[in-house]
Amino acid sequence: MTMDKGSPQRSGLVIRTTTGAILPLVTNPEGIRAITGDQRSAHAIRDDCAHGVIPTLPRAGGSGAHHRIPVARMLDDLGVRYEIIPARDVAS
Repeated sequence: MTMDKGSPQRSGLVIRTTTGAILPLVTNPEGIRAITGDQRSAHAIRDDCAHGVIPTLPRAGGSGAHHRIPVARMLDDLGVRYEIIPARDVAS
């Protein structure tokens, strides 16, 4: 986030679905629950990531690194239409 005349501005890119939902480019298992409404625990979703059921990006190094799930790919798999836009274009 950058500051301009005391007003915060977002930088980077986000996903906007055709229904208007704004989503991050990458999320974690808990984010998948929120996006899809999956009722399973975050641990069950992590297990799916570990077994390759849910595609993930390479994990960051270090102990306790979380699974990183590309949201656009997941939306493609679900058939949800979207566009990737600059975060600054999102009305606050």
